[in-house]
Amino acid sequence: MKYFKILLLVISPISMAQESKKNLVGTVTDNQAQTISQAVIRIHGTKKQTQSAADGTFKFEDLALGRYEIDIEISKSRHYNTSIEHDGSMVVINIDNLQLDDLVVSANPLEHNQLKMTTPVAILSEEDLVMDRGLSLDQTLNQITGVNSGSFGAGAGQIVIRGQQGPRVTVLTNNVTNQDASSVSPDHWVSTEPLLAKQIEVLKGPATLLYGGGAVGGVVNVVDDVIPMQMIDGVEGGLEGRFSDNTLTERAGVISLSGGLTANLMGHFSYFNSSSEDFKIPGSAESAVLHQAEGHDEDDEDEEANLGILENSSVQSDGVNLGFSWVYDRGYWGLSVSNFNRNYGIPGHEHGHEEGGDTDAEEEEFVRIDLDKSIINIKGLHQLSDESFIRQLRTHYSTTDYQHIELEGAEIGTVFDNQADEFRLELTHGTVGGFEGVWGAQYSKRDFSALGEEAYILPSETQILSLFMVEEREFDNWHGEFGFRFDEQSVKTALFNDINDSAFSLSLGATIELNEHWTLPINLASAQRLPTAEEYFSNQGDADQLIPHLATATIEIGNPELGPETANNFDVGLKYRHQGFSFNLAYFYNQIDDYIFLRDTGSTSDDLPVFVYTQQNASFNGYEADVAYQFADRFNNQWDFRLFTDATHAELNNGENVPRIPASRMGAEVNWLRGDWSVGLNHTHVNQQTDLANFELRTEAYDLLDLSVNWVNYGNHFETLVFIKAKNLLDEEIRDHSSFIKDIAPRPGRSLTAGFRLTF
Repeated sequence: MKYFKILLLVISPISMAQESKKNLVGTVTDNQAQTISQAVIRIHGTKKQTQSAADGTFKFEDLALGRYEIDIEISKSRHYNTSIEHDGSMVVINIDNLQLDDLVVSANPLEHNQLKMTTPVAILSEEDLVMDRGLSLDQTLNQITGVNSGSFGAGAGQIVIRGQQGPRVTVLTNNVTNQDASSVSPDHWVSTEPLLAKQIEVLKGPATLLYGGGAVGGVVNVVDDVIPMQMIDGVEGGLEGRFSDNTLTERAGVISLSGGLTANLMGHFSYFNSSSEDFKIPGSAESAVLHQAEGHDEDDEDEEANLGILENSSVQSDGVNLGFSWVYDRGYWGLSVSNFNRNYGIPGHEHGHEEGGDTDAEEEEFVRIDLDKSIINIKGLHQLSDESFIRQLRTHYSTTDYQHIELEGAEIGTVFDNQADEFRLELTHGTVGGFEGVWGAQYSKRDFSALGEEAYILPSETQILSLFMVEEREFDNWHGEFGFRFDEQSVKTALFNDINDSAFSLSLGATIELNEHWTLPINLASAQRLPTAEEYFSNQGDADQLIPHLATATIEIGNPELGPETANNFDVGLKYRHQGFSFNLAYFYNQIDDYIFLRDTGSTSDDLPVFVYTQQNASFNGYEADVAYQFADRFNNQWDFRLFTDATHAELNNGENVPRIPASRMGAEVNWLRGDWSVGLNHTHVNQQTDLANFELRTEAYDLLDLSVNWVNYGNHFETLVFIKAKNLLDEEIRDHSSFIKDIAPRPGRSLTAGFRLTF
């Protein structure tokens, strides 16, 4: 009996251990009960990975019972993190029930969803983009808290993240740096087309560890399917069209096709075409504030002629993508070729030309930009053995040929040319001492030139070599990560000695699960940014006189003696999720030492104000918050209510305000869904901006009211969406304080857009 009891004591733990392990079997499906095949499913913190079969089923053998965080990759734009409870029973994962919070942020190589990120991030899904696409990327993102538009008419505009714009915000396409001339001037298009996007990610705050000094303010990553990364059975794609009333007279269409050419060879084709006429505005192009500051009379006849329309604001653009990839069990290798064309006007910028020698007779000619950009991308991902130290290799090479011509009427004014190459390598390693992470290297070369009578920037060659590392570890109730980046930059010109400099950035962050409903993300970063060629060499040539920057109607003078600027950023947040309620709060404080900016000297040249690039310590602080509640009533109506607000304040260490900081805003939105129909109403109030820099004019408050009505139908082979979108229903005069031309170019008045999307 004694030995029998001892035997029981020995056998019991073994049998319990055996019972605590069972096969995890599940199915991936959607709301239409369609099973999802070839979805890649991974279990975080382990080497386990599998793929769903043709009937959507998957299996992990001998897996201990408990709760697991899993990664589900259906496509690049449908990549989720979520949690499941493994108790031995069948698991059904409905991808349509997964929330925006579950979407993986592809700009982060650690592949976290939003809730696990240590810094604030916002994602616009494909469904969001269909409804909220603007004529340019900045207008598309303007709805996100902490993000504003530095609009330059309908054709261009800079993205403003927490008061930062231009060379401090990096724009990516599929994690590849967008090479153009948008950081040179706010009138230059950010050459990424929202019509082609499947998902857009916005990382707020310094992201320099991954993407260098140009990301000290934040990152925008535009995701598309140009290079297929997974096997495609048959053909899939979509067709979209949109048409607006005579406020914008927008006509836009896009077609996208992807399919398997052989068992392993995948192909993609997409084309878009978009156009709009000079758009209508509620009143005068010139603001009342500027009108008064210039001392004009109330009944100015010239002003009457500009009522109701923003001249020279029309846009015409088109583009084509062609991509191929070889997809296999452990990854893919792909190649794509893209070409974009865009012709758009610069509102409020007309040049006078003398007629027939009569100095009193001048004909004003509109300034337009004619842009052409071609890109070749090579990308690849290979997963090595699960037993090896290096688990995954990811790499890309891109070469860009960018040129735009500034036209004064029919004459060529200035030609901007940017030839750029970029190579990036990321190595993901397995667990060492509890840590997993990514090591990487990046090299870029940029040959930039501006030629013509009004070329105020010296031609230059910039080379940057970077090394970076990001590590993470999971603890009982929190996730921690740290990393660093080193950049070595060389800038060459014909008139100055080479400028060689280096930058170092580091970051430490954590996401703490206070309980099952509350999460506390916190991040500390010290990020350095090196000056750009424009900041060094504007008006540093051998011209006899200063050359104006026509887009901003100023004269800008660079400074070859500029040094690195250092941003020391603290970011803390609070997130809540429970039974339809969600709450997000983020506060940031960013102390930037040797902040580079254009200071108004108070002097003029040819009646234009003179600005000089200089450095001075500055601080940025602010917040973003939103609270939402989703529920279904007893009549089968689904409701979604949301309140939101954000604000940014920035000043120099002498107490002066930093120019072009967006005003605070608050708003509310209501969404209703019943069956195939949904309706959304969004109201945003933007306060008056009176925290002004020297020589800056205030911007008046406004209210923006938008309405959308949608109908969706799920067929056996097609999904059809028809929508109507009314913007600026109150026909308010809307001016963006962060825009250089806010006082001569307001946003469009009341407009109505209708469209459809057909996917298969």
